Amino acid sequence: MTTAQAERNIRLYYIFQMFKEPLFWGAILVIFITSVSSMSLADLYFMEAICVLGLVVLDGPFGALADLIGRRQTMLIGSGIFALKLLVFASAVNPLMIWIANFMWVLSYSLINGADSSMLADTLKFLGRDAEFQKIEGRSNAYRCALIAVCSILIGYLAEINLRLPMYLGTPFMLIACLAVYFMVEPPIIAKQTRSLSRYWQLLWTSAKFIYRRNDIIWIIAFATLIIVCSKLWFFTYNPYFKLVELPLRYYGWIFCALNVVSAIFSHESERLSKWLGDFGSIVMMVMLIALPIWLMGFYTGQMMILMILLSNVVRGHMTPFIGVILHQHLDSANRATVVSLKSTVSNLGEFFALLFSWYALENYPLTGYLQGLGICTLIIGLILIATFRRSLRN
Repeated sequence: MTTAQAERNIRLYYIFQMFKEPLFWGAILVIFITSVSSMSLADLYFMEAICVLGLVVLDGPFGALADLIGRRQTMLIGSGIFALKLLVFASAVNPLMIWIANFMWVLSYSLINGADSSMLADTLKFLGRDAEFQKIEGRSNAYRCALIAVCSILIGYLAEINLRLPMYLGTPFMLIACLAVYFMVEPPIIAKQTRSLSRYWQLLWTSAKFIYRRNDIIWIIAFATLIIVCSKLWFFTYNPYFKLVELPLRYYGWIFCALNVVSAIFSHESERLSKWLGDFGSIVMMVMLIALPIWLMGFYTGQMMILMILLSNVVRGHMTPFIGVILHQHLDSANRATVVSLKSTVSNLGEFFALLFSWYALENYPLTGYLQGLGICTLIIGLILIATFRRSLRN
C-alpha cells in the first residue's frame, strides 16, 4: 500500500458508509414486513431473535476470516449478498421469503461487521493518523444519515403509491458500496498475514482470551451491548407506535428525515462532543437519552410523544464513533477485526435473549406497558455500568 492508496481508501470508506445500507426503507420497514407477510410485531421479534442467534454463531468466525484473508474481500462479498438480499426482501409475498431475506442479511452483516471499521483503523495507522478515527467515522456516519434523511422525505409518499416501491428503489444504490470496496487496497498488516486453517483458529482463540483478560474491553462490550440492544428494540416499536397514535403514513418519511438529521449532526460533531463531555459524560448522556424517553413514550401516549425518538438519534449519531474510538485504541492490528466481531457476538447474544423476552412480552402485554418495562430495565442496567465505569477503564 502506498500513501496515495491509503488516502484513496479513506475517500472510498466515506462512499461505502453512505451506501452500505438501503436508503429507502427505515421509515416503513416494520409496516412493510407485517403487510406483505401478515406477521405480527411479536412474530417479527421472534424472527429477529433467530437471526441474531445466527449472528452470534457467525460474527466471530467471519471476523477472524477478515483478519486472515483481508477486510476488502469479506466486505466485498458481504456487500454483494446484501444487494441480493434487498431484491428478495422487496419481492417477498409470504413469511418464508422474509425469513430467507433476513438470513441473507445475517451472512452479509457478519462478513462486513468489524472488517469495515478495522479497514479504516489500519489504514489510518499506516498513515500515522490514528487520532483521526473518531472524526472520520463520525463524519462518514453523518453523511449517511444526511443522505437517508433526504431519501426519507420521499418514502411515505412512495409507499402510498405502492409499498414495495421504496424497497426496489434502494437496490441500485447498494452497488455503489460494492464498487467502493472493490477499489480499496488492503492495509499492509493484513496483506502479510499467514493464511492457513491453523492460523484462523489461533486468531479466534487468542482473541477470545484477550477479551477475557481485559476488564476494560469487557466493560466496553457490555456498554455497547446495552445501547445497541435497547436502541434496536425501541426501533421496532416506531411503526406500531405511529399506528397506535394514528399518524398518517405520509408523515412517516418526514419523521425519519428529522431522526436522521439529528443523527447526522451528532455523528458529525461526535469528536467535539466527546471533548466537551468527556468519556464519562458521554456515557451518562447516552444511558439517560435512551432509558427515559422509552419510559415516557409508554407512560404518555400521543402524537407529541413521537418527538421522544429524536433523543434516541442523538445517541445513534454519537454512539458509533464514540464506541469505535474507545475500543480500537485498546486493540492491535493483527486481531482487530476478530475482537470487534467477538464484541458483536456478545452484543448479539444479549440481543437474542432480549428479543425472545420482547416476543413473550408483546404477546401478553400492550405496547405501552412493554415500553415502560424496557425503559426501566435500560435505566437500571445503565446505572450499574455508570457506577463501574471508572474502576473498569481507569480514566
